[in-house]
Amino acid sequence: MPTMFFLAAVILFVAAEFVIGWWTLPVIGLVLGLVGARRKGVSVQVGVAAVTAWLMLFGWTALQGELGIFMHSLAVSMKLAPVMLLAVIVALPVLMASAAARLGAGLRPESSAVTPS
Repeated sequence: MPTMFFLAAVILFVAAEFVIGWWTLPVIGLVLGLVGARRKGVSVQVGVAAVTAWLMLFGWTALQGELGIFMHSLAVSMKLAPVMLLAVIVALPVLMASAAARLGAGLRPESSAVTPS
C-alpha cells in the first residue's frame, strides 16, 4: 500500500507537470529529497512517483486522442522503434527525479551529525 509521502509526491508531480511542464521533475524531486531525507529509499520512492505521474499524464493525453499521432511522429523524427521510445519516456522521469531527490537528501544536514561546541 502506498504511503502518504508517495501519494503526495505523485500529486505534486502531476500538478507541476500539468501546469508548468516536464522540467519540474528535478525541481520537485529536489524538494521531496529535502523533505524526505530521513526516509529509507527516498530517491526510489520519488523516482517511482515521478514515472507514475508521467504515465498518468500520458494516459490522460491518450484518452484525449492526441497521443498516438504525437508518439508516432516523435518516434519517426528520433529514428527510434516505438518500444525504445517508450523506454526512453519511462526512464527520463525516473532518472531526473530520483537523482534530484538523492541530491536533496544529501544536502540536508543530519541532526545526529551536529555536535554542540
